[in-house]
Amino acid sequence: MVDWEKVIEWDRKYYLGIKQALREWTPIPVAKVEGSYLVTPNGGRILDFLSGLISVNAGQRQPKVVEAIKEALDRYGYVWEFMQTPYKSEAAKLIVEDVLGPDGWAGRVRFVNSGSEANEEAFILSRLYTNRPYIIAREYAYHGWTTGAGSCCGLRWWRGSIASPTTEEHREVPGFQHGGFLVVAPAPHCYRCPYGYGDPKRCTVNGVRACINALWRQILGLGPQNVAAVITEIISGGGLIVSPKEWVRELRELTRKNGILWIDDEVMTGFGRTGRWFCYQHYGVTPDVMTMGKGIVSSQLPAAGVVVSKELAEFFEEYRWWHANTYAAHPVSMAAVVANIKLMMEEKLVERAAETGEYLGRRLRELEREHECVGEVSGMGLFWGVELVRDKETKEPFFPEDRFTRGTGDLGRWAVNIVQAKALERGVLVGGFAPNCLRIGPALTVTREEVDRGVEALDYAFTELDKLCRA
Repeated sequence: MVDWEKVIEWDRKYYLGIKQALREWTPIPVAKVEGSYLVTPNGGRILDFLSGLISVNAGQRQPKVVEAIKEALDRYGYVWEFMQTPYKSEAAKLIVEDVLGPDGWAGRVRFVNSGSEANEEAFILSRLYTNRPYIIAREYAYHGWTTGAGSCCGLRWWRGSIASPTTEEHREVPGFQHGGFLVVAPAPHCYRCPYGYGDPKRCTVNGVRACINALWRQILGLGPQNVAAVITEIISGGGLIVSPKEWVRELRELTRKNGILWIDDEVMTGFGRTGRWFCYQHYGVTPDVMTMGKGIVSSQLPAAGVVVSKELAEFFEEYRWWHANTYAAHPVSMAAVVANIKLMMEEKLVERAAETGEYLGRRLRELEREHECVGEVSGMGLFWGVELVRDKETKEPFFPEDRFTRGTGDLGRWAVNIVQAKALERGVLVGGFAPNCLRIGPALTVTREEVDRGVEALDYAFTELDKLCRA
């Protein structure tokens, strides 16, 4: 029998927490997880409409994955990645051949432990291959918490900063931002165009979008011969911006023309999240480097990876790569990866995500028509964002700093937190990183009935937020 009072006491006394100062810390005890639900100690069931951190793609505690982990533990404790295990080899084959093979670009994969590590690895690979120093990222992006990946983060308050809950004090890690090798380009945020275009169809000059032209000017300023790669999330996981097809295609053309690699960060969008195995597949292009995490193992154990193109693979095959990671390709994690991918194939979870995602999108757009506070709904598959506004006509946000917030003061004022609190009253968990932007991403196993329950909770929460639209 778990003594939950003792659990909370020890957590409060000894764990170095995130996201909340100790004075505002509010524990959410979870006794167990199953399917799409978090189960509380008193037996309450919370529908997780975020699937963890948009990461439990195949649902919690899938029996086939659990059994694969148990079998691996019967055979292995620890084996480092220079040795061979059947799990590592099969996981690599499944990704490169079975999942990505039809697209014709993937050469090899290396496994690491988290999305942050995957992006760090992508920077190392890209700079070694091109022998160039600079990486370009986008504003509003989130690529991880480690030094290189964190320096790419376009959300100020998620760059490892600290912020006071009672004053405007905000402190960023000294020297962390941009790390001396990174430049940040504008994001194609058409709803709040940084150049003031009201219509995304009118933002082109000589057939190229304004934000691509701005990126090109940055490349020219650095010298194309000095730029190793551009890293993007096609759908920004933190800032929740869906890149227009034209933007992605123009980016790919620009990078190819100048010998610059495109790193496609699919840590959040990969493994069926958008209704395809990977988000780039919606756009008719292929990357040079692709990073993966979260859905690769449905977050049942730590695992992530980097896929490189055939050209990059051939280059690295000719060299000794003096590089090691203690837990990379850990056999038990690799067993879970294999079982997770096979399960997704057998259960056709990617196809289910596309079908259920279309239904979820329809239901969310109904809410967009019905509620004053819903400015825009965007997304695909089972990854959606809702822009929350005080004035639908002018697009005025509830929280003026919006995606540039420092995260100080009373976060109860954030529209996204108001919606989260009200939805929890109906037993549904939603949330988001940005003050005016709600993030939705249930497990790929979510049913239509569960979608309806989630949408009903959002309807209830938006009704409460509507009251502030004319305040």
